[in-house]
Amino acid sequence: MSVNCISRRRFLKETAAGVIASPLIVSASALGKEGQLPPSERITIGIFGVGNRGSNSIQAMHPLPDHQILAIAEARRDRAERALGVVNEMYANRVGQADYKACRFYADFQEVLLRDDIDAIWCTVPDHWHGPMMSRIIKAGKDVYGEKSLTRYIAQGIELRKLVRQYGTVFQTGTQQRSDSKFRKACELARNGYLGKIHTVEVISPEGTAYPVVAPSEPPEGFDWDLWSGPAPLFPFDKQRVEWLAMYMISHYCAGFVTNWGVHHLDIAGWGMPEIFYQPFEIEGKGTMPISGMTDTWIHWRATLRYASGLTVDYCSRGNPHPEDGCRFIGDEGWVFVNRGKLIAQPESLLQIKFKDSDTRLHASPASHNSYTAHTADLFRSIRSRQNTVSPIEEGHAATTLGNVTDIALRLGRKLKWDPTQDQFISDEQANQMLFRTERSPWTM
Repeated sequence: MSVNCISRRRFLKETAAGVIASPLIVSASALGKEGQLPPSERITIGIFGVGNRGSNSIQAMHPLPDHQILAIAEARRDRAERALGVVNEMYANRVGQADYKACRFYADFQEVLLRDDIDAIWCTVPDHWHGPMMSRIIKAGKDVYGEKSLTRYIAQGIELRKLVRQYGTVFQTGTQQRSDSKFRKACELARNGYLGKIHTVEVISPEGTAYPVVAPSEPPEGFDWDLWSGPAPLFPFDKQRVEWLAMYMISHYCAGFVTNWGVHHLDIAGWGMPEIFYQPFEIEGKGTMPISGMTDTWIHWRATLRYASGLTVDYCSRGNPHPEDGCRFIGDEGWVFVNRGKLIAQPESLLQIKFKDSDTRLHASPASHNSYTAHTADLFRSIRSRQNTVSPIEEGHAATTLGNVTDIALRLGRKLKWDPTQDQFISDEQANQMLFRTERSPWTM
């Protein structure tokens, strides 16, 4: 970590804590419009990847006053240029200028990591890049927003967790449901015994999709196909495999929705019942794969996780058999179900409970009508305070691991035992060999 980076972060922390003794007199013009903070107090940002997730991250930042995006790194120049236009217009409006071009495009993300004036990186690239890219970001001394799934392979998540602790990185996983008060309330009901003894947790994810093979073609002008492929094998380019949604269904790039989407509700299951994250379990299940085409991840699945306490997690794709994605905690005195659209319970009186001072209360992100913006505000607050985010690395890794363990169990077609205290399967060398896949040089972790 550079001296400049350390001193800037110390300044941010001390400013937030109010320990700077001399008063600061700041002109209105320095503050800017809409309550924008002066340059010395803004969190400076680089964004790696401006497809669906990166573009949404930019929009989530828009209502917040304390940031400045200085760099965009992207393998597709046309996407980068669109995002540059959005970013520069956003800041031009804030400072009241007709033209504003402080944000730069980089074809090579590693050049951004050499800049001492950037505090944090939004890593919003496809899953296969998460481990190799985020490890480089952490070693460069930057704080990190890391999109879910945390990593493509379990061994990569173990290494990232180690690096975050080693470098003192503020890290937030992109599991933004934690910044939605509905999910927090459901988990607090579960944690504090209001459902009685919880015996079952149902976790339901959207199902996967099959895609046919399409003919190879030349990459569009300005598309660095070799860089986009990165640590994954370098296949002939075709226009479908690099787009949403097909790239999520190809195992070289992603484990499929069993992990990539499922991690959202698996994360809520573990937030409400930490035993799900941190205690050993047995797992078995069945699923269906595409019988042809370019995709090779699960379309439907149903897996059962059993814990020594008697707790059971029923994890399935939507419609197999549960019809609606979400997370349901079931106890011997009631249940609560939550997803992005609703929070319901039986008995209904559970939703009227007023928590006691003695109850366990979970980390609350700053209030916002938009969970993405609340999640972003939580990360900004943590960068200033150097405290944990609402979705720290440990729990991002644990939730991602649940999806990846499910994928491995389904592929092997037999019961497995997973020990999270050791980050490995118990007495199953074949399964443990699937915790990692060789990465293409030079993009190894």
